[in-house]
Amino acid sequence: MIELGHLSLLNSDMVIEARKKVRLLVENLGFPEIQATRLETVFSEIGRFGSRNGETVEVMIGIMTENTPALAMDFLAKEDLSSVPGIHMFFDEIKTKKLENRNVLLATLRILPKGLPSSGAMEQQKEILARQSRNELMMMLKAKNDELEARALEMSKLSGAVTYSPVSVVITDQSGRIEYVNPKFAEITGYSAAEALGKTPRILNSGTHGPEFYRELWNTILSGQQWHGEFCNLRKDGTVFWESTNISPIRNASGEITHFVAVKEDVTETKKMSQELSKQLHELKEARRAMLNIMKDLEIAKQQAEEASEAKASFLANMSHEIRTPMNAIIGFSNLAIKTDLDRKQRDYLSKIQQSGKHLLGIINDILDFSKIEAGKLSVEQTEFELGKVLENVSNLISEKTSAKGLELVFSVEKGISNHLVGDPLRLGQILVNYANNAVKFTEQGEIVVSVKVLEETDQDGLFHFAVRDTGIGLTQEQIGKLFQSFQQADMSTSRKYGGTGLGLAISKKLANLMGGDVGVESEYGKGSSFWFTARLGKGVAKAKKYLPEPDLRGRRILVVDDNEMSRTVLSEMLEGMTFVVKDVSSGRTALEEISVSAEKGEPYDIVLLDWQMPGLDGIETARAIRKLPITPQPHMIMVTAYGREEILKEAAQAGLEDVLIKPVSSSTMFDTLVQVLGGRRGEERAEEQSVTTGIENLVAIKGSSILLVEDNEFNQQIASELLTDAGFKVDVAENGQKCIEMLDKHGYDIVLMDMQMPVMDGVTATREIRKNESFRDLPIIAMTANVMEADIDKCREAGMWDHVGKPIDPDELFNKLLKWVKPRGAVEVQETVFVPLKEAAREKTRVSGQDDLPDIPGLDTSLGLKRVVGKKDFYLTMLRKYIDNQSEAPAQIRQSLEAGDYATAERLAHTAKGVSGNIGATRLQELAAAVEKAIKDGESPDVIEGLLGPFADAHALLVTGLQEALPASKSTEKTDGGTASVDREQGVAACKSLAALLINDDSEALDLFEERKDLLRGILGANEFRFIEKALKDYDFEKALMLLRSQAEKSNIEL
Repeated sequence: MIELGHLSLLNSDMVIEARKKVRLLVENLGFPEIQATRLETVFSEIGRFGSRNGETVEVMIGIMTENTPALAMDFLAKEDLSSVPGIHMFFDEIKTKKLENRNVLLATLRILPKGLPSSGAMEQQKEILARQSRNELMMMLKAKNDELEARALEMSKLSGAVTYSPVSVVITDQSGRIEYVNPKFAEITGYSAAEALGKTPRILNSGTHGPEFYRELWNTILSGQQWHGEFCNLRKDGTVFWESTNISPIRNASGEITHFVAVKEDVTETKKMSQELSKQLHELKEARRAMLNIMKDLEIAKQQAEEASEAKASFLANMSHEIRTPMNAIIGFSNLAIKTDLDRKQRDYLSKIQQSGKHLLGIINDILDFSKIEAGKLSVEQTEFELGKVLENVSNLISEKTSAKGLELVFSVEKGISNHLVGDPLRLGQILVNYANNAVKFTEQGEIVVSVKVLEETDQDGLFHFAVRDTGIGLTQEQIGKLFQSFQQADMSTSRKYGGTGLGLAISKKLANLMGGDVGVESEYGKGSSFWFTARLGKGVAKAKKYLPEPDLRGRRILVVDDNEMSRTVLSEMLEGMTFVVKDVSSGRTALEEISVSAEKGEPYDIVLLDWQMPGLDGIETARAIRKLPITPQPHMIMVTAYGREEILKEAAQAGLEDVLIKPVSSSTMFDTLVQVLGGRRGEERAEEQSVTTGIENLVAIKGSSILLVEDNEFNQQIASELLTDAGFKVDVAENGQKCIEMLDKHGYDIVLMDMQMPVMDGVTATREIRKNESFRDLPIIAMTANVMEADIDKCREAGMWDHVGKPIDPDELFNKLLKWVKPRGAVEVQETVFVPLKEAAREKTRVSGQDDLPDIPGLDTSLGLKRVVGKKDFYLTMLRKYIDNQSEAPAQIRQSLEAGDYATAERLAHTAKGVSGNIGATRLQELAAAVEKAIKDGESPDVIEGLLGPFADAHALLVTGLQEALPASKSTEKTDGGTASVDREQGVAACKSLAALLINDDSEALDLFEERKDLLRGILGANEFRFIEKALKDYDFEKALMLLRSQAEKSNIEL
């Protein structure tokens, strides 16, 4: 068949266009007018019938040349077109068939009155049909364009903000005649809008600027460029004022300049400020100017987006970095300017600039996420995770906000829910944080409850219900109907009062849908709301933790004292699940009565959990009163509060409280604290001690084998080398993949242990290169890396690695893999010995040497760390010192790499931090580093990464500080980076004084000085204090940096 053309029938306009085309076609082929009219009619019926539900009917037209020439039409539609009334009367032959979910109608007219058309005639028909098809395409594009314009209509509402802008806005025609001024123009100049319209800006001319000034201005804007400068103008009353002005040309669809828009800011008072403040404001203006340039780019991109939605998505992604760069400057320097001497109006302006900048960053993040979803580029991951850690991360992100507003934050997890699940923990957390932030925003008093339960369950997965309930302002039914839609909030007054784009809930809905769930809200106006979502999550293979106390701890009595009913319920259910006998009361006075009565009955309480802020007697006062009760024995007392301020902790200790837990409390943290207070141990620890390690059966057969360890981190090199050397192996180290290849060419090895992420050449690339050499075809290469995701393991195997050992290194696992892959070295005379597995040997060494002199640092599991090094305490202490030397700057280094756009290095640094933290037993820090690494690897937004990097940096600082205080400084820390000489104290003191002088004056040159003399400052101040000062400077918080500098200088006997 010779194809002539293609038609689309979607709406009445396209059907009319198609009818014209068909009539022209049949007339050119010689059909009689009556037959052409009938064919035109049936074509109309087919289009009407097939597209009645908004579906498109596709038509392919051609000439069949086999046997008798015939006109053939193939109709493709969702509807069954064979049921169109009278269709069989108009065609010689009709056939139907199914194609996927579409129906195909093959209609044929057998007799062509003029016979088979010539090739020239058919080409003419093709040309006509092709030209008409383009018209149809334009109509389709118009429909799409209308849809995009509808979306753009919402954005156009933002233009109303111009009316209330704190700066003057003037729009003129091409000749300079004023067509629009905003109210701020009238306020500043004294001219009303009526007086200004039709005039030119010359009504403000003060005579200060000469003709050349205005000639340069007009030449600039008429050439299509933007003009920026300052005018000295006259108000209507004759007073002089200065304006900083940006004038931009506005083009029509043809690219012609039709208007000019001027944005003018009254800078009269700014001119009178000190030279230093003027410098800072100058940088703000530069950032503002950059923003106006970006706004121009946004306008161009908007026009492109109206042509196709893909162009819109592409534009949003490309603009992300460009918008953030000037916004950082705006936020930072406005913060500096606020700290100078300002009048009320100036301080108000700068505060609004700063708040608007932070708000804009949040909007940008929402739009980028929404753009990814719309473009179908956002997917959810399926990985094993712990539900408790997701909820803990949510708590970390919002607990400070709830504390600041005096709200109670409670987490309620249904009994029996497995903690080990399969799904996307990052996206679950994203929805929960969005819900929780909204709850905090709209709640002034009361509580916020995050709850989790299972709606339905199978052997493989379950439908989980997550909800965030608040006691805030609530919603009406009309407002509820507007939620979960793009760019929609409950009402416009809500948007003005509380801010936001309305994208957060729309994004949450999309994410929940991707996870096989839905979203919704239940609310009563004035009483609060409950936002919920569901997600289908798989069941993890790990066993749930069993919080079983030792036998003599079971049935111990605990009293929960809290005025918040939900908090009491959650804590009571948690404790009952741990086999404690629990009672709860709502006030301190009731608690005193209950403790006294129970003691008289011979049923005293072992532990009392006290909230801090309660009506009547608070937690501290209640604890003191309990200590005065004439009962024996006295109960152990623990405070459970949402406020972790230092003065509260000190006061609690003085009142006899043995520990303080910060709400919301996880089951693991609660259990560990209780059994520690009662002198018990965790069930998992006992089970581990009682387990029989099958481990290594015989290393003698492979003793003396040659191993090439490929690892870039010095810390990991030492751990692995000493483990392997002590086990009787010969070990060489290559610091990267390229060095590994060079060493393999020179020496023979029995096995290669390969890290994945390394500079110069990574482990995957190196393995691929090694496998290209036939002589290394049978060389065992084992991945030894902290990348333990299934995708990473598959990547290693695809590259040619035979097996995988995860970091932190488990000696038993490592040696079992060596036994599996290293060939025995021949007959070896083995003496009869009794083999002791490594874990048992490690315990024995620990019992002999003791752990009493090991540092007791929060977040550091020294028992686990010792196990990593087979119980060698001296080696473990060396590892801890090396951690201080090599990892003290890890968070700062990751941030520096991210700020420089070097995401590969940032990911590698986070990967290293994850591995070495696990090696020393800092498991929580290891998990935080893993989350940062994954976020960088997945290309998450800078705010998401910073949200994970912040908790990592805080936990890291606590660990490093604890290690520095507990351990003697290693020799390397007593020297400069070069390791050849101590820091010159005189030069260091001078650097501190210079820095302090600049900080006192809020001089931005403090940043340059700090960067130039960082080695001196680090040496004189200490690595830990240096890091905190560095962070304050990067946040433009000069006041905090000065406070930290003065504090450390006083400790170091430095007079500033």
